[in-house]
Amino acid sequence: QLMRNKGVIIANDLKPERQKATVANLHRLGVRNAVTCIFDGRKLGAQMRNSFDRILLDAPCSGLGVISRDPSVKVQRTIPDVLRCAHLQKELLVAAIDALNHKSKKGGGYMVYSTCSVAVAENEEVVNY
Repeated sequence: QLMRNKGVIIANDLKPERQKATVANLHRLGVRNAVTCIFDGRKLGAQMRNSFDRILLDAPCSGLGVISRDPSVKVQRTIPDVLRCAHLQKELLVAAIDALNHKSKKGGGYMVYSTCSVAVAENEEVVNY
């Protein structure tokens, strides 16, 4: 909505079932300038090097930040789970950096990294990587 249907939004997710919800939300919001795709984000950097002015990387995570809404997360997640997520997040972050065009004439080179985790391993340590 903020883009007022100008420019192009590429909404990528590895899981097809999540893209169904994305498409529904785009329609509900009246967004007409978005393309959805189902692709491994770790490979996007090589496929689309320097292609994006801005990137929002909403990385898959352990979900430790939503324990108040879903208490089962507390007992289902282990430290190895968090470390696996952090490794994947680092791979996605490196790919996103490769896809980002820091020399864009449109004032590009901005990335927002987000997770729903409160774990340092999935936030500060990933960004510092």
